[in-house]
This record gives sequence, structure tokens and C-alpha cells, in this order.
Amino acid sequence: MSQWLVLFKKEVLEMWRNYKWIWIPTVFILLGVLQPLTAHYMPQILEANNLPKEMIENIPIPTAPQVLVEVLSHYGLLGILILVLSFMASVAGEKQNGSAVLVLVKPVSHLSYITAKWTAITSATLFSFALGYLAAWYYTGILVGEVSFIDFIASLLVYSVWLIFVVTVTLFFSTWMKSNGAIAFLSILTIGAISIATSLFSNVLTYSPSKLNSYAGSIVMGGRELGSTFWYTMLITIGIIILCIVGANKMLQRQDIGE
Repeated sequence: MSQWLVLFKKEVLEMWRNYKWIWIPTVFILLGVLQPLTAHYMPQILEANNLPKEMIENIPIPTAPQVLVEVLSHYGLLGILILVLSFMASVAGEKQNGSAVLVLVKPVSHLSYITAKWTAITSATLFSFALGYLAAWYYTGILVGEVSFIDFIASLLVYSVWLIFVVTVTLFFSTWMKSNGAIAFLSILTIGAISIATSLFSNVLTYSPSKLNSYAGSIVMGGRELGSTFWYTMLITIGIIILCIVGANKMLQRQDIGE
């Protein structure tokens, strides 16, 4: 355990040196605050574009739950892109500069190396998302309307699992590939393909990890009765996350780094 803690602290310190603990939360906060501000000032924005007053009055102003759903959709696009680009070099970068060889010397295990990185990455991801989504909820309550704190927390927890899935897939490809461009491309392609396939074949892909997006949105809209399908989706997503971590560990062992 002491060996694992040393590796985890190294990852946390490295992210501090790269300012990831500062700029990633900052971007998530900006993305979270933008939507409630836009919803609140929408009439003035439309009026500034010289639209007829009658047309402006007929455009519905988003409700508070709809604003938070839009915030989640922004995180599903720009947020995922930011996370992939931030963590795509987690393993590949250290393999390229040779630091992985220095770390992966016996008795340091490959599994400790991978899980320490995964824990640091998920910690930064959840920290950034929690701050951004909290800012969105706070400003939505001030500018648009209130959303139940329980619904907010529940949707935050559900969407967090989806983001953990995203960064785990990125870590898996970072272990497999050497090129940062290839890692980013395959990660975004995989996540995008899962999301598109789920939306097109929702009746077939009932337990797809991408379903967590819609579940988080449903919770915000007041739908707390999710049923057994939600729990199966959650279990399958967690299972895939574990498989990706195990796969990354096996892949790293086959590459004979540090042996």
C-alpha cells in the first residue's frame, strides 16, 4: 500500500506541476456557468440581434431543469474532449520519455502503476466536474429557478460514472498506443460511436454506458424512478471500467516495460 501511495502522490504532484488541477476545473466551471447566464439573458441577446418583439415573446425561456440538462450536454461534448486531450499522454508520454522504465522497476508492479494513474485521473475528473456542475446548479438557482439539491446530487453521481468510463477508455488507449494523436482519435471515436449507436439503437443497446447521460438528465427533470434497467446499466458500465483497467495492466506487462 505504501508503494501505491507513493505512485499516487507522484501523479497528483505531476498534475499540479502541469496546472491540471487548476485549468481543468476552471474550464468546467466556465462551461457550467455559461448556460444559466445564457438562459437568463436570452431575451436581451435576442433583442440585441434586432429580432421582432413578437418573435422574442414566442420563444420559450428554458426552465431550471432544462438548463442543467443543457449543461450536461455541454460536458458531453466539450467536457469529454477536454478530458481526453488532458489525459491521453498519461502512460504513452511516460513511455516515450523513458520515465515509465524508471518507475516500473521491481518491486513496483504494473497494476500499482496503472491503478495509481487511474485514481489520480478520476480524482481530477470528478473534482473538476463537481465544481463545474455545482457552479451551474448555484447560478441556475439564482438566475433561472431552483432545482432540488437531491436531484442535483443524484444526477451528479450518475454522470460521474459516465465520465469515469470516458477517462478509463482514454487510459486504456494511452497504454496501448504510442502516438498521442492516435490515442485521442481512438478515444473520441470509441466514445462517440457508443453514444451515436446508443441513440440510434436505444431499444437494442438498453444497457449501454451512454445511457447514463439520459438517466442523469431524467433525474434532473424530476424522474427519480429509474427502474432495474438503470442499475443493470450502472453495473455493466462499472464492469467495463474494471475490464479496461485489467486490460491496460495486461497490455503494459506484455510491453515488457521495466522488466
